Amino acid sequence: MILIGEKLNSSIPKTLEAFQARDEVAVTRLIARQAQAGAHYLDINTALCGEAELDTLLWVMKLVLSDSACGLMLDSPNPQVLAAALGEAGDRPVILNSVTLSQRLEELAPLAAETGAGVVALPILGGTPETAQERVDLAARLLDALHGFGVQDSQIYLDILVESLGLAPEHAPVTLETLTLCKAAFPRVKTICGLSNISFGLPRRQLINTAFLASAITRGLDSAILDVTTEAIRDTCMAASAISGEDEYAMDYIRYIRRKG
Repeated sequence: MILIGEKLNSSIPKTLEAFQARDEVAVTRLIARQAQAGAHYLDINTALCGEAELDTLLWVMKLVLSDSACGLMLDSPNPQVLAAALGEAGDRPVILNSVTLSQRLEELAPLAAETGAGVVALPILGGTPETAQERVDLAARLLDALHGFGVQDSQIYLDILVESLGLAPEHAPVTLETLTLCKAAFPRVKTICGLSNISFGLPRRQLINTAFLASAITRGLDSAILDVTTEAIRDTCMAASAISGEDEYAMDYIRYIRRKG
């Protein structure tokens, strides 16, 4: 399971405040907490910094590169910002977030093909498709388009489009069905989700997040953008991986529990 820390995102009010103040101590603390909790990548989004988006993104990247060994998920709606940031990543693994059939595909797919960076692929066109089959059909079209630019399956993170359970009762079942169908249809492509979307607007969000995460892992979810600093999330990842058969003899789970004491 590839864990992508979500805390360096300008949509989080305290994070945005730290970004705007260039509070190196606060941002370095966010980086360290996520790295120490086992994050493989850190999602960095500075879009709400306005005209300072790129400068702020480069500043945060510099801190991540100097204070952790984590890979970089560069997250922006602006392809020019992503292209500029990618050039400053050095040899650190990078995932570009994101492309759709109608947005950023022509700008970012060639970059991913040239550099080997990962790319998050969202199977949407206009609005979010309502059914799992519609999502899979759009995913097939998007993957074909990425392949046309030379992007390999191993580079692609296919988003299964998590939406809040509080908005419609079918959101979780449809997303889980999407995951099952995508794993069957595109076995060499990695799947990904933004975990916290599932509980948006609901009380005691951690309960919903961990329940959904366990269900998704047992269906083969490969990666997630989540709060890796939360113990319940880490516990769920280890237990669900053991239950799914991905952890042979549950040895990773056993070592994890022993380290916790």
